[in-house]
Amino acid sequence: MEKKVLDRMRQMTHHKHVKILPRGNAALFVAFYIIKQISEQPRLLIPDQGGWISFKTYPELLRIDFRELTTDKGVINLKELEKQLKIGASALVITSFAGYFAEQPLKKISALCKKYNCLLIEDASGAIGDKKLCNGKYSDIIVGSFGKWKPVNLGYGGFISTNKKEILDKANRAFSLFKTSEDIYYRLLPFLNSDRLKKFIRISSQIKKDLSKFNIYHGDKRGLNVVVGYDERVLQYCQDNGYFYILCPNYIRLNEKAISIEVKRL
Repeated sequence: MEKKVLDRMRQMTHHKHVKILPRGNAALFVAFYIIKQISEQPRLLIPDQGGWISFKTYPELLRIDFRELTTDKGVINLKELEKQLKIGASALVITSFAGYFAEQPLKKISALCKKYNCLLIEDASGAIGDKKLCNGKYSDIIVGSFGKWKPVNLGYGGFISTNKKEILDKANRAFSLFKTSEDIYYRLLPFLNSDRLKKFIRISSQIKKDLSKFNIYHGDKRGLNVVVGYDERVLQYCQDNGYFYILCPNYIRLNEKAISIEVKRL
């Protein structure tokens, strides 16, 4: 069963080397640990919004210098990225969908990172199984979570993947910190064939149509969630339709007064 899971993950990530871990955060910790091992003076770029809380806490724990990259409401600004890459960076970490609500221009980001010899780490927790994102053709390292409210919602577990075995070899000491239960492979496989991601994107598209007269952030981009400028009528819409929501400003969504309709919690 382990082989079937790993083969399926290789298909989904376009990466040759995949390791299953007990949590998505464990995978992210390992990715940052790798940066620490391969760079004499590691410098990490993280988005200024639309990221994940561990983007800030783990570098501090590992004593990795990190800087926030100014984004377009969570989506990577390519001109700003190149400006920072010229200064120098060991790695950039992004989420496939900024704040789960806006698709990143992954191919263009990857091209810039390769130009300036910067590793691209993609947190694909919200995009596992997507045809464009969670894509090892562009990302040097992919991490992801199988936790609650994710497209692959096993309830626990995560993964890290890469095409370069020598990268994972740098993480052997970090891997020793985490023990993954053998039964995860038996439980995980059915979830890897789920259509939840397509369902979330379809529902979010309908919500954007319903709320088209309101200020929808990155309404032209694919996403799981929908983020709308704060309005009491939007709150009422959520209540009427049974949609859970998060109020912003919030680093993991948007740093402006807004409402994040959490489609991924359906």
